[in-house]
Amino acid sequence: MGDVRSGDVIAVEVDGIEMALGRDGDRYFATQRQCIHRGGDLSEGIVSRGYLVCPHHAWRFSTATGRHAEASEYCLVTYAVRVVGDVIEIDPRPIERK
Repeated sequence: MGDVRSGDVIAVEVDGIEMALGRDGDRYFATQRQCIHRGGDLSEGIVSRGYLVCPHHAWRFSTATGRHAEASEYCLVTYAVRVVGDVIEIDPRPIERK
């Protein structure tokens, strides 16, 4: 669990699915690894003020919902994350958004 500090984003793979796992304060989040804009690697992005920021064109996505900051019709695939002891668990089933 200590591998992901607040503000960090790393690449992980769960059941063959490539994801970006990040930490925003005390909360962990997981999204698809490729940005929906131009395919940038979100695991190389940064976390800033509640947003995951793509390293290529600075598209910002909410760490809580995966929605784009300015255009909510754009949304990343997100995954449920929980911490059990010292282990970070990610459910490989996408969270359904309405």
